[in-house]
Amino acid sequence: MKASKLLELIRKDLESYPIDYLRNKVTDPRYRDPLTKKLAKYNTEVYDEIYSTDIIDDFEIKDGVIKNIRSDIGFYFDRYAGGDDETKRFTENISLYLALIAKKPLHPFSEDKHDDVHYSDGNYFCKARLTAIHDERSLCRYCVCKNMGFSGMFY
Repeated sequence: MKASKLLELIRKDLESYPIDYLRNKVTDPRYRDPLTKKLAKYNTEVYDEIYSTDIIDDFEIKDGVIKNIRSDIGFYFDRYAGGDDETKRFTENISLYLALIAKKPLHPFSEDKHDDVHYSDGNYFCKARLTAIHDERSLCRYCVCKNMGFSGMFY
């Protein structure tokens, strides 16, 4: 499938998602966990990026990779999230966009090497990837992040 076609399908599938709910998590005092707020902020920024992106140099994405990502997210939601279809579809679409079109990390990142996921010298690095990639059906195998390696544990 062409990347432009996948982007079109992602946009169509996200049209009915209540994005304002997610946007409000960023400033809502009921959500105290900084990770929840950081993830909500990142995902709303990605949502906006999906609608502002134009693919100039279209490219092919293997249907099998799309199917595998959807299946692995389904596995995760069936195991840990118990039937929340709306969040599952949102996660699928955001993940497909990040991994296959934008080629950005699936998690929020910064330029601070102390953060778990960071951008440095033209590459994304993840501290957890070294171990998390071995989890059953881990999405890490689709993520653009590189392993931090042993030295990254000391930042």
